[in-house]
Amino acid sequence: MNNRIDRLLPCCAAALLFTGSAHGADMIVAAEPDAVEYVRVCDAFGAGYFYIPGTETCLKLSGFVRLDAGFVSDAKSYTSTVRGRLNVQAREDTELGVLHAYVRLQGDAKPNDKGTNTFGYDGNAVIDQAYGELGGLVFGYTETTWVSSKNGGASGFGSHSDNGLSYGYSQASQIGYNLTLDGVFAAVSANDDGDRTSYVPDFTGRIGGVIAGATVYGAAGYDQSAETFGVKLGLNADIGPDGNVIVQGFYASGPSRYGANASPTGIARGTTHTPQWSVIGSYQHRFAEGFKGSVGGQYSSGYYATPVAGNMKLGDAGSGISSWAVEGVLVWNPVANVEVRGEVRHTRFGKSNAAVGPTVGYAGGDATTGLLRLQRNF
Repeated sequence: MNNRIDRLLPCCAAALLFTGSAHGADMIVAAEPDAVEYVRVCDAFGAGYFYIPGTETCLKLSGFVRLDAGFVSDAKSYTSTVRGRLNVQAREDTELGVLHAYVRLQGDAKPNDKGTNTFGYDGNAVIDQAYGELGGLVFGYTETTWVSSKNGGASGFGSHSDNGLSYGYSQASQIGYNLTLDGVFAAVSANDDGDRTSYVPDFTGRIGGVIAGATVYGAAGYDQSAETFGVKLGLNADIGPDGNVIVQGFYASGPSRYGANASPTGIARGTTHTPQWSVIGSYQHRFAEGFKGSVGGQYSSGYYATPVAGNMKLGDAGSGISSWAVEGVLVWNPVANVEVRGEVRHTRFGKSNAAVGPTVGYAGGDATTGLLRLQRNF
């Protein structure tokens, strides 16, 4: 009996081993999950950038939604406009410098009441700006270097208000170059002015630097279709810990895109004229965290009688008209990324003494405008 048991034990053990091996061969082993590449923060170009998965390109999205309510003293009602804007930026380092692309999409919506109680609130979205940069090279559609440059810091635009008073804002398809050396910046661009009778573009440029904490700069522009030019000198400086002052002076040799252009009240509404001389002064003060205000003014003299008119050759007869404007602005940020803005401006144009052009017999005029804005930035 014991011998029989002794013979059975090795057989049972062998059977168990065979059965375990067979089951082991049939087992399904779960595959390791593929690694998931989550979006990574890119801090090489400032806040808000993230890497496009699988690339070394950093992407940033920003923009705003805002409601403007405005009035003009000679109108019978207020106006309202809603604007939405989306900015898309892509940056990456290359052996030739930073490669940058910028696209700004925006659309305006406003009522279209023609007295029939029919409204057209939907506005078309447009590409407001689109340009690329590689190192110092700039190409695409954006502000001309008469207005600002990508390396110009605090040297761009006009006063502290939303529209900056009258300083010749313009955008154009262009190619240009920016150069920055030891606190000195320079920029030049060739701008398509839409003149299909000439191969010569407009040329604009600016140069400046920071001296004792203040940005000092100059800009110039040549309007080839009008064969006129404009120059501008400016200063942007902090006054103590809470103040900032802007001063700009302008000269134009004739009607030009590159001047302190304005539309005299009551003259062919919408027609733009260039003054021979102009000066802007503006002071902004921060009263508390998230609350600031500014006051500004502008005086212009010797408006040219012939208006700025696209690619037509323009005369240079002066009208003798002068103008002045004063403005006040309050800006409140109740929380981060929210802006409440109020502006009021009064403009006065003197009478004409010219015997030529569309300003003959112009008796002068004035207007008061205002703006209330609610804006959410992101």
